[in-house]
Amino acid sequence: MAVTVREIERKYAVTPAFVLPRLGAVSGVVTARTRRTVSLEAVYYDTDDLRLARNRITLRRRTGGADAGWHLKLPVRVGQRDELRLPLTASEGRIQVAEGARHTPPAEFVDLVAVHARGAQLRPVARLRTLRTARRLRDATGSDLAEVVDDQVSAQTLGESTTLSTWREIEVELVDGGPEVLDAVEELLFAAGAVTAADSSKLARLLGPALAAGPGPDLPTAPRRLRRSRPAGEVVRAYLIEQVRALLAADPRVRLDEPEAVHRMRVACRRARSALRIFAPLFPAQTVARLDIELRDLAGALSAARDAEVQLAYFDGRVAELPAALVAGEVHEVVRAHLDAGLAAGREQALEMLRSERYLTLIDSLLALVQAPLTGRARKPARSVLPTLVRRADQALARKVSAAARLPVGHERDELLHTARKQAKRLRYAAEIVSPLYGTKAAKLADAAAQAQELLGIHQDATVARDLLRAWGIAAQAQNSPTAFTLGVLYGLEECRGRLAERDFFDAWPAISAPRHRGWLS
Repeated sequence: MAVTVREIERKYAVTPAFVLPRLGAVSGVVTARTRRTVSLEAVYYDTDDLRLARNRITLRRRTGGADAGWHLKLPVRVGQRDELRLPLTASEGRIQVAEGARHTPPAEFVDLVAVHARGAQLRPVARLRTLRTARRLRDATGSDLAEVVDDQVSAQTLGESTTLSTWREIEVELVDGGPEVLDAVEELLFAAGAVTAADSSKLARLLGPALAAGPGPDLPTAPRRLRRSRPAGEVVRAYLIEQVRALLAADPRVRLDEPEAVHRMRVACRRARSALRIFAPLFPAQTVARLDIELRDLAGALSAARDAEVQLAYFDGRVAELPAALVAGEVHEVVRAHLDAGLAAGREQALEMLRSERYLTLIDSLLALVQAPLTGRARKPARSVLPTLVRRADQALARKVSAAARLPVGHERDELLHTARKQAKRLRYAAEIVSPLYGTKAAKLADAAAQAQELLGIHQDATVARDLLRAWGIAAQAQNSPTAFTLGVLYGLEECRGRLAERDFFDAWPAISAPRHRGWLS
């Protein structure tokens, strides 16, 4: 199992003659002890077209120093990465290649970068040798605030051609201190002649020419400012880029079973799918139809794990709130056993999807879509296209609510309210997509749709919980388990919760559907 370390650091370029300033002058630092100089060697792995480096991911095998082993660095945000570490013994086998012995990257790390490699083989692309002198900055209690390292680097590319390079750089990495420590050290370094490094990593500096000549990151940079006069497709595409970015970022986190990772990935799928559905006329019809199915199935594969997570937390609280007189048998254990089984099965289902060729094809298709040239209606000004499509989504929600209101309370009405909830979510996303163009007008419509989504979400959650409790109660009754009574009590509470949410929604609907939220759509 890999060990994960959050890396928060800043890099600085310096000349060979640079003199490191006296770090004990930093506020709060009592000692700045110099550690023994160590020699490090790292071999970096990537695809032939450097797909990992292009997306700010590094995979290396390092020897020397206290952290020798396999390292995988995943970006978090600017200046922050998560470094996953495995010991060298995790490597399996050795093969001889032209540049010498090559080790096989651990299968666990290969899996974590699969969404970027997408079937391409990983091979050694660079070797870096570093002579490192570190200084630990400690406070009066002896706690390590930060580490400042002075690196003398000798680097070479590996492959058909070799590029040699040498340089010196300073890295400042946070340990237990706050960001103010980084700021104070930076001030000293700048005063001594250091400048912020142009590249985010040593590997990026070495591979700079190759990266510049390549296709760039998987995802293009979305425009910062969107205007109503810009092409409609550009506005929607900017939103899609952010959803695909969120999906790619969540992928390794889902594989690592991190909290909320499945939720973030599922939300990105649903947002992308909603955007394609509502703004379908801006894209090729066959592409939209195919992606709609694939995104639906991906979200579905993630749903079981996420739903079990949410239900575990909910039922734990629900059972704890019951008066002792209404708790018969080991209800908590029975509920958890059912949901734990669903959680395990859901996780396997999610991983099976993420490791399929179908999923990688979907990623390729999404990347192709957001980089394809705009055609047809997508090239028309946003103000002449997008409000009309948002209005259609709004009208679709009104029709579903009206149809549900005409039905008696029961299963058929529940189903229609569930589809209305999904439509409210699409409308909310649509309003959010155009909010950079229409500001508070679009934001108010998004808020109204979110209110509908929340009320109908409570109704749907109660409906799902009620159906689960019914099945569990019947099973408990068949086994003559006393928990059947308490499961029945919980069933009644969920039935009540669902009907109250249904009532609250229809009471709020006149305000939610008020014309004042929609004047800008005309």
